[in-house]
Amino acid sequence: MPLALKAFEVAEAQSFEEVAAKLKGYGVLEREEVDGREVEVGFRVARLELVEGELRGVFEESFVASVRYRDELLRVPVSVSTEFRFAEVAGGLYLIVAAKKARANRVAARLSAALAAGRKRGVIVEARIPEEEFRRLYEGRPEAVKVVVFTDVRLPDVGKLTLYGSQLASSGLYSEYLKLGSVWYAVFEAEEGFVVGVTRNCIVTFFSKVEPEDAFKFVKERILPLAAKGRAAEGGA
Repeated sequence: MPLALKAFEVAEAQSFEEVAAKLKGYGVLEREEVDGREVEVGFRVARLELVEGELRGVFEESFVASVRYRDELLRVPVSVSTEFRFAEVAGGLYLIVAAKKARANRVAARLSAALAAGRKRGVIVEARIPEEEFRRLYEGRPEAVKVVVFTDVRLPDVGKLTLYGSQLASSGLYSEYLKLGSVWYAVFEAEEGFVVGVTRNCIVTFFSKVEPEDAFKFVKERILPLAAKGRAAEGGA
């Protein structure tokens, strides 16, 4: 099963110490009875520690699920843990969540609410990579590219265009597609040797077997510096 991570930008300057103070003990938990047993449901930051220049934590969500066993419907308490890390890159603070899009967004929204400290507007937003910077990920090694997806295509009734690796070798076709739309997603073999898919809003999916630590490292060292350039261009640095 592919490993997915998503990166976010902390839009307001905060130190690790400030973030840790707001997240320590953060959560909303209620008690619910399940088959005569009281359990906690809700969410909490279960662990938080400063390790190797990163603020690392675990976000735990607990709920009661209904599962069918033969002809019987059982209510079962379930906990799901999601690892997250705050990292400083090029003067900006970023959040990396080890989860697919929907869960990563949910975790980021919860953490954003905590960092906002009671204000309505959250402080964690999607990280975005400028298109030109994004293309640097794969254009230098066209032979390693598997898929490139273009969006906002200026053709009637066409929302997306997709090029596959062998087609990307045809620079003429690739150049024509660049005139018609914007590159949004690419799948390529990274220099590290694994196959990875990346979107410009920093969803990173590893299709090859990779250790979680290496996945976090790739996002921090290869993806976030590109997002940081977009942040600097917008005056966020």
